[in-house]
Order: sequence, then C-alpha cells, then structure tokens
Amino acid sequence: MNNFLHHIPVSQLADYVEGNLPLTQRVELETHLAICSRCSDDLAQLERLMKLIRTDTSQDAPASVVDRAVRLFRSRTESESASSSFRKRILAVLNFDSKGLPPAFGVRSGKPSARQLLFHADVDEIDLRIEPADQGWTVSGQVLGKSAAGGMAVLQGAGGINEAVLNELSEFVLPPVQAGTYKLVLNLANVDVEIDEIRIGL
Repeated sequence: MNNFLHHIPVSQLADYVEGNLPLTQRVELETHLAICSRCSDDLAQLERLMKLIRTDTSQDAPASVVDRAVRLFRSRTESESASSSFRKRILAVLNFDSKGLPPAFGVRSGKPSARQLLFHADVDEIDLRIEPADQGWTVSGQVLGKSAAGGMAVLQGAGGINEAVLNELSEFVLPPVQAGTYKLVLNLANVDVEIDEIRIGL
C-alpha cells in the first residue's frame, strides 16, 4: 500500500539516496516514484547534487556564487549611501537658561538683560545668546562639537525669516529681531537641529 498521498519530503529522499531507509519504506518510496514524475525529478536533482558534493574538491566558492555575493553587497552599500542622503531632523533639548538667575559677581556691571541658553542635540551642544540691541534683540550662538562651518542658522517668527552662515568656528550672529516667539533651525551637514519656542524679549 502506498503511504505517500501527496509528495515525498526531501529529507526522506535524502535518506533514500544515502541508503538509510528500512526495506519496507524503501519499497513504498520506489512504488510512489514509479507513478509520480515530480518526486522522481526531485530525486534525480538530489542525486546530482549529492554526487557533486561528494566529488567536489575545490576550496573556493564557485565564481557565480562569489559574483552574486559581490552584487548583493554592492546593492546594499548603494542603498545605504542613498538613504544617507536623507536629512535627519533633531529637536534640541534645553539644558540651561540664565533667565531669572542673578548675574555672576564678575559681570554685574555688564548688560543685565543678556540671556544665555545651552541646548543638547545628539552629539552637539548649542550655546545661544540673546542680547538687547538698538533695533530689538540680537541672537547669536555657536555649535559646540563637530565643525559646522558653512552651515546655516535660520530664525523663523511672525516678522519673517532671518538667516546667518556659520563661520569657521561654527559661530553665527543673526540680524536684530523684535520681541516675540521664534523657532531656530540650524542646517548642518546632514542634519537639521530645531529649537522650538524661543521667547525673545518677553
């Protein structure tokens, strides 16, 4: 009686080729192979593969396998470099705000309304200064960390947009602005650092 209602599993075909099946299972399998072309094809392919494995003495992978691995690696690095062209957006976190603190002893005679803010953004720190000016408020700062020279500082508010280029020390000084709530975006190499809701002169 044929116990194979469908097809013979590859593991059982391998046992057959290796001679690891009991006589009764071997007879049943051969009966099924006589009437099932799919299983006989699978057996023929498996026998060819096992013969190749037994007779192969090469130590290197076949050239076609090496070529395929190189193509896979190349396509992966190309996709990674393509994805690296996307800009990352980071929201800076406030670590220090001098507003409301009494001035230090050495600077009591300085501008009492000058304000310093320190922000953390991924691997960089941002030192921000807000000082009164003749025509409003001056916002200046410096990116502390990797060089950000050539980047842009963009201050956005109700009155419009002010921009400044970061110098070789990653410093910037923006044109004076009126009192209000602003958003500062630092366009660095592959990242935009955002500082939301900076209250200037309020």
